[in-house]
Amino acid sequence: MTDETQPTSEQSAAVHQRLRRLQEMSRSDIPSMMAHRSMSSFTLHEEPLPQEAYARALVLVYPQDPFVGEPEVRSMSTTDIGSSLMNSRVRVEDSRGEAAIPDADGNYLYWPGTPEFDQVNSFYYATGTLRMFERYARRALPWSFPSPRITIDPHVGDQANAFYHEQDGMLGFHTFKRNGKTISTAQSADIVSHETAHAVLDGLRDLYNESFGLGPTAFHESFGDMAATLIALHDDSLVRRFLDWTGGDMRMDNFVSSVAEQLTTALMEDEDYVRGHTIYLRNALNTFRRIPFDELVYDPKEPEFELGRQSHNYSRLFTGAFYDILAGMYEQFEEENVPPHVAIYRARDVAGRLLMTAIELGPVGEFEFDDMARAFLSADQLLYAGRHEAVMVSVFDQRALLSREQAAAHLASLKELPEVYLPKTINSALASALFMEQEIIPALNLQPAEELIPLGAYRNAAGYAFLTYFSSRRVPLQGDHFRQFNGVDIDVFSGLTLAFDPENRLRSAVYRPVLEEDIRQIKVMVADLIAHGLIVDSLQPNSVYLRRPPHGVVVPDPGVQSKPNGRSGRLMKLPLVVDVIPERLTGFLEYMRRMWRRPPNGTKVAQP
Repeated sequence: MTDETQPTSEQSAAVHQRLRRLQEMSRSDIPSMMAHRSMSSFTLHEEPLPQEAYARALVLVYPQDPFVGEPEVRSMSTTDIGSSLMNSRVRVEDSRGEAAIPDADGNYLYWPGTPEFDQVNSFYYATGTLRMFERYARRALPWSFPSPRITIDPHVGDQANAFYHEQDGMLGFHTFKRNGKTISTAQSADIVSHETAHAVLDGLRDLYNESFGLGPTAFHESFGDMAATLIALHDDSLVRRFLDWTGGDMRMDNFVSSVAEQLTTALMEDEDYVRGHTIYLRNALNTFRRIPFDELVYDPKEPEFELGRQSHNYSRLFTGAFYDILAGMYEQFEEENVPPHVAIYRARDVAGRLLMTAIELGPVGEFEFDDMARAFLSADQLLYAGRHEAVMVSVFDQRALLSREQAAAHLASLKELPEVYLPKTINSALASALFMEQEIIPALNLQPAEELIPLGAYRNAAGYAFLTYFSSRRVPLQGDHFRQFNGVDIDVFSGLTLAFDPENRLRSAVYRPVLEEDIRQIKVMVADLIAHGLIVDSLQPNSVYLRRPPHGVVVPDPGVQSKPNGRSGRLMKLPLVVDVIPERLTGFLEYMRRMWRRPPNGTKVAQP
């Protein structure tokens, strides 16, 4: 050994100390020593990965719509996306082939232009929409069909539409070409969340999808647009972009308040695009006010700027009110010195909870928008002790949905409810019916025109309990304006909704009978559909997938001959909601300029 490799005295001392420690360890109490050391493994058994280490999987999606440019990476819980695009509530079955599979790391990072990207994008936003509403409702939400899962087909056809089909338990999305550009409705978070919301609402209130009334059909569309707004506000990058875009002013024109902007750009280039009613491309930032039903027409001359009886068109009235409430609560939180980024999240969640609770407190059958406005006020009393009352009363009054006097009368009625308590156990329809007959009807002094039948009973995770009842009434359609369907019958629906707090005390009771005005308006709505060829005698196998599918079909009564004054049969609403891509529209900025400058329905509007 050379001098250069000889250890120094310090190195020799260090080696000596290590040897002494090893000798001491061999003589000491090893178990006692190990108890004071960090845990380590001496097993060669195959061990599972800790749940926390693989609880999320990465997906590549378009935030809101492809208009933002490149897709972005998001994550999903592995309980909702694992080895396939199927979880306990949603699954993908693509008409174009097999569903996407994860990569070696369990992620779904497919790029746009592939069928797999459309599958992942639609699966991500459909699941997210359902989970969002379940969080707001504090319970698992059922579908309206007898299956635990809804099926997504992201390439169901090449028509310019997307749909929810109750009978098939399906969300269908079309991919079509326009001016050489491929447009996939499955790539739009707005459209996917809108269609999923139809399915969610149908599970909550399935009679809305059986009604021909303007209130239930328009609210279905409004609920889809409200869902799209809430989903956008669940994406942090969109929220930050939104705040930067608007400077924190939610009443400025923005991409969160509009629906499916990407399609605006693509379709406005096509001068010869077939006219259709406005469905997507609606904007929640509007100034519509309620006007009498008889002043509405089915096809307004300028449907972008006028309310009409068509459900997609009329839905904008309530969507606008909801957005105003959301903005008002955001401003309320800001006044309390809550930072804008936090304020928008708080306002979003309060608005979402109010929306879901209002539906659970509101009518189960026919209704108008003022009925749903009352339900929002009731929800605020139940959840937040009236904290947001001033914002909502102001918005509903400005929108002519509910006057301040009507709102005050409703709030007063909530305080005058009788002291009725829910039994500890209601585990059958019979028990629910007896409770209603023996306790509720006498206490509320109700006189229902038809027998009320138990519809549902459930309690959410927050302890609130809800009971629902319904009744149906068959009404004949008589008159030459019903054309070949003169004499057929149609069903209309009434109902009772009860809500109890965690102490089982009655906190809300809504009995909404069928009014003669409901029947008159429904007859007008049906005559509109007949005039536009949207009521048929029979269905072709693929008719529900066409650009303008029928809204209703007449089902013959078995063994019943035609009536003396017309034909027999029952007119039934089709168990689907179809949203058709509309005619060429103006650009987004031009839309906003015209919307703010034009007095809506003759109402004076201040310049912004």
